[in-house]
Amino acid sequence: MTRKSHRQPPRPRPLWTIQRATNFGIAFGAAALLIQALFGEERRWLFLCYVGLLVLTVACALSLLWITAIDMRRRGTSHLMRPVRGFDIAVGLVLLVIAGYALNLAWPGV
Repeated sequence: MTRKSHRQPPRPRPLWTIQRATNFGIAFGAAALLIQALFGEERRWLFLCYVGLLVLTVACALSLLWITAIDMRRRGTSHLMRPVRGFDIAVGLVLLVIAGYALNLAWPGV
């Protein structure tokens, strides 16, 4: 007679994770930094790309902080996870502050 294993089916992986938010936020921020050196008053479409990349960077930073807060609420903070969560919060805040400041300089009325 064979034994049947009682394995649980794998849980679906989330589409948007802390790692993806961090990687995309840094990539969007770096792309905005590169485009910032290229645009001028006559290149309106590059300015709009620059502002769009800043908005995406802010969105990634906010989602990074949101996912971290939800994860902290669900799992708590153990002494092993505190440095990881501190890093996630620091990266999220740095991305948010820098991109928000650049967005404020780009469009003062925002």
